Amino acid sequence: INTFIIMSPSNQLRIYLIAAVLYLAGIYFLPDSARIIFKALLVPMLLNAVWNTRAFSGKNLLMAALFFSFAGDVSIEFNFIAGLVSFLTAHLFYIALFYKLISGSPRSRPLMYAGWALLAAYLGWFLYQLLPVAGALQIPVAVYGLVIGSMLALAMAGYSYWSKRAALWIIGGAVLFVASDSLLAWDKFYAELPFARLLVMSTYLSAQYAITVGVLKQTGVKNEG
Repeated sequence: INTFIIMSPSNQLRIYLIAAVLYLAGIYFLPDSARIIFKALLVPMLLNAVWNTRAFSGKNLLMAALFFSFAGDVSIEFNFIAGLVSFLTAHLFYIALFYKLISGSPRSRPLMYAGWALLAAYLGWFLYQLLPVAGALQIPVAVYGLVIGSMLALAMAGYSYWSKRAALWIIGGAVLFVASDSLLAWDKFYAELPFARLLVMSTYLSAQYAITVGVLKQTGVKNEG
């Protein structure tokens, strides 16, 4: 453990990817207790990698987003509302992070009006399908949908301000986050999906990695892969 904590952030990110693949490979075979513990160890690997980087603009916001994601990973296994609140908080920190990175960068490309329109259409359709079957959770689900939609919209806005490579990582991660939460909500409220746990977790773990890598690239911390 001590060796992992002090190794370079790039190597920690690689180990996260390996651990995530191993977790996904055993997601239907591990006992629930082992699966939950394994799952709880993953995002802290990203958090530790960020912790071990030099100071950069938005570092504390990224760490807060990852911390509340970790809290959501654990709490959602026992209480759906607690998990929802934790992930909602994580998305608010991602929104603050993206805004900070945008406000500190000059605009170099056109704004993504078409992307925003497509996102609005998707969120409108999804909430139209989901809210009638969400029961007492209609308002929390609607608020969560608007917040995560805002997170993706701000990531898309960043394409006009950030380096192209970093922006594509962050936008890709934000899209995967929306996909993961959409799959989770659809499976919980609308209709059971085959391999739902694998689909939700593979998109979620990829999202966290992509956003982290993109932010480190934009801030000049990570210059490789």
